[in-house]
Amino acid sequence: MTDFFNMRRYLLHATLFLLVLLTFCMGQVYHATAAGAIQCHCFNNRDYNPTEKFAADAYILATSFNSLLARLAGLPKKQIIMIRMNQGVAQDDLLIGLKISRTTGQELQQVLDLSRNDKNWAEIIAGLSLQEVVNEDKTLAEIKAGLPVRLAGTRVADEMIADFFRVPSGEINKLRISGLNEKEITLILILKHVSEIQPEALVDQYKNQGRSWSEIAYNLGVQPKTAGRYILAYPSKNIAGNG
Repeated sequence: MTDFFNMRRYLLHATLFLLVLLTFCMGQVYHATAAGAIQCHCFNNRDYNPTEKFAADAYILATSFNSLLARLAGLPKKQIIMIRMNQGVAQDDLLIGLKISRTTGQELQQVLDLSRNDKNWAEIIAGLSLQEVVNEDKTLAEIKAGLPVRLAGTRVADEMIADFFRVPSGEINKLRISGLNEKEITLILILKHVSEIQPEALVDQYKNQGRSWSEIAYNLGVQPKTAGRYILAYPSKNIAGNG
């Protein structure tokens, strides 16, 4: 009888051990998979291919906008990508954080770290020391008053694009009304800078002539891989040395 109970006790312990081991292994697999997904900034199509003319659009739009954010933040483009991918920072949060950083002089990473402490942007802005500076900025004041994050991100993007490319806000608004997002607007304005073709003509090629963004850029002598380099070099058109 004693041997029987000892055997049951042994089997119970062994089963519990196997369950713990299985749970641990599954957790390791999950974390490895999740980390890989976050770290991956993969675009399979980085060159324009006329047989798959829309294939490189996601890449040319992403690399252009990331280059713009890098210029505005005064950071290497790779660091912007790491913030977005490794830290999982959403685009609207990154834009709001960048707005605060540029307005107050606080480092971007420090601002983004504040958003991880279960505080929303209204609370974060209300807690900043430079309240006079904050209140003088219409957008930050509205975010502090509760402007939704998505609308705030759009507002900040439009302001920064207009400021960077030195175009009237009305021109940005017109492109928004036509249905374009901030990535597409950024690409259009750098293509305008490179080619001196007006945005309306570029939009027409995309919306009415069935051309892809990467095709439009390629026809202007801009490869998807070099679009971001033009933004890093802006206002110069010499892209040598800008990766």
